[in-house]
Amino acid sequence: MGESNTLESASLTEQLVLLGLVELNHRGRTPAQPHELRKTCCTQLPSDDDGVVGSVSEADVMRSLYQLEANDLVAEETPDTTSPTGKGRPYYSLAVETESILEAVDDQSPLEGVVDELRES
Repeated sequence: MGESNTLESASLTEQLVLLGLVELNHRGRTPAQPHELRKTCCTQLPSDDDGVVGSVSEADVMRSLYQLEANDLVAEETPDTTSPTGKGRPYYSLAVETESILEAVDDQSPLEGVVDELRES
């Protein structure tokens, strides 16, 4: 399956996670940890007026990141240092061009407004 087909078949949550990474990338804040990405996704989430109900949890973000990594759309980066308990929390960055992500979000998607805002910034 090609990159564009994989992007277009991504779930709404996966698209939101990708758009969150695009925003963080624009701000020079990638690679990012899942909790930072979740905050960004929550601020991007369209209001209930747009037909999207609910929010995104850190577990939703993690599941999406695992799937997106399996599809070679994001890359996991392990930090050079670890925490005192010996765990190094992974960071994630885009493995594809931001424009291909922005183009893949359908014009009828509830996330179209997010794409428009990212293009303006």
